[in-house]
Amino acid sequence: MAKRASVAVKHRLKFAPVVVKAVAKRFAHRLAGSYVKTFVSPPEVSAEIHKEQGFLHFQLGEYTKARDEFFFYLEQVEERDTGIFYMLAMCYKNMDDYKEEADFLKLAERTAKNDPDIINALGESLYNIEEYAEAIIFLEKARRLAPGVSSIYYRLGVCHEKLKKSAEAEHFYKQAIALDPSQLEYRQTLGFLLKSGDRHKESIACLRDALHVAHRLNRRS
Repeated sequence: MAKRASVAVKHRLKFAPVVVKAVAKRFAHRLAGSYVKTFVSPPEVSAEIHKEQGFLHFQLGEYTKARDEFFFYLEQVEERDTGIFYMLAMCYKNMDDYKEEADFLKLAERTAKNDPDIINALGESLYNIEEYAEAIIFLEKARRLAPGVSSIYYRLGVCHEKLKKSAEAEHFYKQAIALDPSQLEYRQTLGFLLKSGDRHKESIACLRDALHVAHRLNRRS
């Protein structure tokens, strides 16, 4: 029974939107684990049904319905389920409600300490609601946990630029470029930052590099 449940969960996650795949897969065993019990009480059955319906609605892009099913699930269980907090955050993200997304990502982060994906997502969400100083706290934590992820450095650069800390922003943009030179956006943003500081020759050189990257990408496509 447990084997079939595990296969079902993995099949379900295979078709989940890309935005949740990386994190949701790590919760697959937990989601399947409840089926291993030799006896499941009616309230537990009801909770699991709401959870399953939540995932199904999410796959169909019905985020409001998915949110409601996940809430029903949480009302019937005592545990603080990191995976469901994350899924609720993704529901709100897809509904463009970044404040609620950030709130549920904070809950997920508290129950799953040192998860770089959740921490990074929280930093991005805080950036989206213009809480730049708080976003930096979580992005810095994500950077320490996953030092090779260029997008974390890029977001750190943007947050520092928004806080008028140009030197720090330049530092993080350059680190992002060093980690992933193919990202056109990184070079463009750095070029505009240099332009705003009246460093026109450096800005031109940076934007010229961005054009070269764009030409290479066009030839490959």
